[in-house]
Amino acid sequence: MKTRLILTVIIGAFIFSSCSEEKTIGIKQNIHHDDFEYSVLNVEKMEWIGSRKAEGQFYVITFQVQNDAKRVSHEWGNDIAYLVDENGREYENSYDQQKNLMRTKTFGLKEKYNTAAGQSESTMLVFEVPAGVKEPYLKVRGEFLMGDMFDGNQFKKTKIKLFN
Repeated sequence: MKTRLILTVIIGAFIFSSCSEEKTIGIKQNIHHDDFEYSVLNVEKMEWIGSRKAEGQFYVITFQVQNDAKRVSHEWGNDIAYLVDENGREYENSYDQQKNLMRTKTFGLKEKYNTAAGQSESTMLVFEVPAGVKEPYLKVRGEFLMGDMFDGNQFKKTKIKLFN
């Protein structure tokens, strides 16, 4: 009997998580993923990074991870976030352009991050998007974790608006 109840709750939570709608939030608002909060603190559009001219524009995003876990650290990398435009095209962070940006701005660039429990960490991500892109959004990727079951896996369905 208890097994049937537990199974019903798990199936119900799974159905709920697959049915929830996409959500749009703004800069300095958080995407919640289990015990972790992701946010965009700042967006800067640039035509040049060092001696490299963008084919369209560079979006330089100050990205923060807040680890609200009590004991567990959070491992993540520069590929945790990506941009999606108004037509659904996706753009990846350029690690090479992040290294290039380090020549003019100081920030904590690492290949991999390990944010301790109760701590936050940030970096600057660099995305190159074509000139015609007018409405880019930032989304995050990650694995399904237990805390995601109860909020409908919202971290995968939430995007941060990067334009006015």
